[in-house]
Amino acid sequence: MNQSNKRKFYIDKTLVTLLIIFAIVSVVSIYCAQPIMQSYLRDSNLFIKQAMWYTIGFCLIVFLLFFRIDRIFTGVKIFYYILLVLLAILLFDKFIFDLPNSFIRPINGTTAWYQIKFIGSFQPSEFMKIILVIMCGITIHEHNIEKQDTSFASDIRLFIKIAVIAVPPLVMILLQPDSGIPLIIIISILSMLLISGIRKEWFYIGVSVLVIVISTFMILYYFFPTQLIDIFGSSYQLNRFYGWLDSDKYYLSHGNQLYTSQLAMGSSGLFGSGIKELLVYFPEAHTDFIFAVIGQNFGFIGTIFTVLLCTTFDLKMISIAYSYQNSAEKYAIIGIISMIVFQQLQNMGMIIGLMPITGITLPLISYGGSSMLSYMIPFAIMFYMSSTNRHKRIH
Repeated sequence: MNQSNKRKFYIDKTLVTLLIIFAIVSVVSIYCAQPIMQSYLRDSNLFIKQAMWYTIGFCLIVFLLFFRIDRIFTGVKIFYYILLVLLAILLFDKFIFDLPNSFIRPINGTTAWYQIKFIGSFQPSEFMKIILVIMCGITIHEHNIEKQDTSFASDIRLFIKIAVIAVPPLVMILLQPDSGIPLIIIISILSMLLISGIRKEWFYIGVSVLVIVISTFMILYYFFPTQLIDIFGSSYQLNRFYGWLDSDKYYLSHGNQLYTSQLAMGSSGLFGSGIKELLVYFPEAHTDFIFAVIGQNFGFIGTIFTVLLCTTFDLKMISIAYSYQNSAEKYAIIGIISMIVFQQLQNMGMIIGLMPITGITLPLISYGGSSMLSYMIPFAIMFYMSSTNRHKRIH
């Protein structure tokens, strides 16, 4: 990527406006979630912290643009190995030697955060998902430059290159344990591979495997439940599927989160119950279930506004990527777009029962400093790409 300091930079005002609206929606939603939060969080003013993270995030975008976007791509391996070390230390704490809780403190059984005094927590896996997508975009671009044919052998070599990069951090994150972020990473990488120029037969193979896996699971669930438990064990993830597929039956246990979130959404009416009104309690209101908070407080109007905001933002990102010419950046941004869209569909879908309950948050709206700051890296790249696109239209 060549970024000239002499060339005028055009600020994408639409992108800026959308990010500001996201910031307002996020802060207001977290403020409304306060009465539903766990007692130890109600007086922590997380909405103020979220506003602070957004302010820092906007400053990070400006810094990265001033710092030169191309340095992100040239220095991405350094960040990759730093994050690998940080992930390894987390596993060391979990399985070998328990480090002080003031440094690493497990949350809900997951060892994924560093505690930083006066600042808060830092989650390396949130940044790793962004770095991995950028590295995979570079790898795909370089592979396509070097390849001499479109054979299966060439595609397999690409898959091996991607696996060498992605598997180590994926395994480390799964062992924390965290299944949400690895799923997001895998979806993003698959989306990048689909547009990378690999043979279309791989798509048919992937869809066939997915259909077989889902069909097998559903057959076991409905007709051979004992065998399903024998295969998967009575794990937390399996219980979530039970709660999703039959929430009425398990409304006091596995399906309670889905049951209460749907109750909150269904009882909110057209305009909702009002700011900070508590009608229904559900866990993780400021993170995983922030969309249910919006529904409970602002009703159908609030949820539709949120869906339209996300859709407009997604289309804006797609238009920037579509008009941009350089392949490395385009592959990376396509990965980011698929990552964000998947999170939006999964998070909103799980609230209304279309998807199983997971720990996947609603990007740019749910509370989280690490997630917020990590996305500002690709957003800075998108601002640069948008400016470049405008230069090409003018000249």
